[in-house]
Amino acid sequence: MLVFSALAGSPASADPQAARPAAPGVVVSTTALGDNEAMICLLDTAQQRLAVYVADARRSRLRLLAVRDVSADMMLTDFNNDPPLPKDIRARVEKAPESARPAPGAEGRVPASGL
Repeated sequence: MLVFSALAGSPASADPQAARPAAPGVVVSTTALGDNEAMICLLDTAQQRLAVYVADARRSRLRLLAVRDVSADMMLTDFNNDPPLPKDIRARVEKAPESARPAPGAEGRVPASGL
């Protein structure tokens, strides 16, 4: 099974943190939880559902931990965040003079002076 071979150190585990498309509309992310376990997250982008599993190579078991419809989650602009909140950053950027605004394509970068 691919999950258990990834735990054994096959090429499938070369970058365990990277999310990979598994099939059209499904993204898979695996994270090692020690030598014999891995967490597997499946995101069904069509149905907007997230499923989380733990694979135990020692016992050759796959355990479902949780399934969640994330469609409402994705409608939030922020939740459980430390300041500055996105709305505060947006307000600061909008107040800044044109010359201090990020160049097109640089929206994700923070200027050296910070916000």
